[in-house]
Amino acid sequence: MSFYRDTVRTARKEHKCNLCGAIIRKGEKYHDKAGNDPDMWDSKECEKCQPVLNEFCSSDHYDRSEGYCEEWIQEWWLDEKCYACKHRYPVCKPDASCGNPKTCSEINKHGRCTGGDTCDDMTHYCRCEKFEVDNDQGVAKDPQQEVLQE
Repeated sequence: MSFYRDTVRTARKEHKCNLCGAIIRKGEKYHDKAGNDPDMWDSKECEKCQPVLNEFCSSDHYDRSEGYCEEWIQEWWLDEKCYACKHRYPVCKPDASCGNPKTCSEINKHGRCTGGDTCDDMTHYCRCEKFEVDNDQGVAKDPQQEVLQE
């Protein structure tokens, strides 16, 4: 017989979120989860991770028979969210190879250099609090990802 429990509790002491690694402070609400499918497990998860977890569980990345773990959620976040975020690219810092940022073809409308490295500054392990959709562009996919999928 299998079971699943998700209880919202108020922390009486500090805990660490099993998904993002954030500290759940005394007095904050958190989800105390446990189950036994296929093996016994338990998890403490912060309130901020619940919308991310719900979105992940309704995505094509989620396989109910396998459950979820922080690494899978982080991989999904990087694949699905980072490419749509207007902060994906670092702020342009002109150098000899780039020239003037106002005329450089690799500068996006946010003043960020699309020719450089992408943002890897995750603010939490399985989500990023800096995430902000680029509304002018819609959800943008990485062109390399689209080529790989074809």
